Amino acid sequence: MKVKIFAMGENFTNCYIVYDEKTKNGFCVDVCDRIDDTYFAFIQNKHLKIHYLFLTHGHYDHTSDILKFKAHFPATKIIISKTDYENIKMNLSVFCTFNQFTTPDSLCEEGDEYPFADSNIKVMVTPGHTSGSVCFIYDNMIFCGDTVFHRSIGRTDLATGSFFEIMKSVNRIANMGDYKLFPGHMDVTDIATEKRVNEYFRI
Repeated sequence: MKVKIFAMGENFTNCYIVYDEKTKNGFCVDVCDRIDDTYFAFIQNKHLKIHYLFLTHGHYDHTSDILKFKAHFPATKIIISKTDYENIKMNLSVFCTFNQFTTPDSLCEEGDEYPFADSNIKVMVTPGHTSGSVCFIYDNMIFCGDTVFHRSIGRTDLATGSFFEIMKSVNRIANMGDYKLFPGHMDVTDIATEKRVNEYFRI
């Protein structure tokens, strides 16, 4: 399985495209506030069939170009947590505004699974950065949004954020074993590395 990363938008959000070169099946994680045309060109030039777009949380820099994405790939299923969809509907600060969003195909919760290739993409609810932040787990990869960064964690001083909750979420991730971590910003890392260098993994 291949992973292509486009860091785009005001905050250089990591927008992930995960795909199988042989079958051309794929899924995406997060869309930023300013998707570059090179993102769509990559999918089209690779002749990929994108089955899902998973949204790790509802902040504008991870969701705001959802309508542009949907216009290019109308058959792709949009998935966001039930909690953060409610936050978007309330037009909370720094969340995507409701009139910029679309109707999700699925409102995910803890333990939900979505079939892909010969396995499933699993949902782990990880509140803290937002009350509805989630991680999506596939194979040995965790797409963790803004819950965990290389050497750090997501901020908790914005609407619905909680340091207490994010520390519980970080602890869950820290104890999961040998996984790569694909955060919402900055570098890809892994749990073993973060146990060595990330002070929040040792609290």
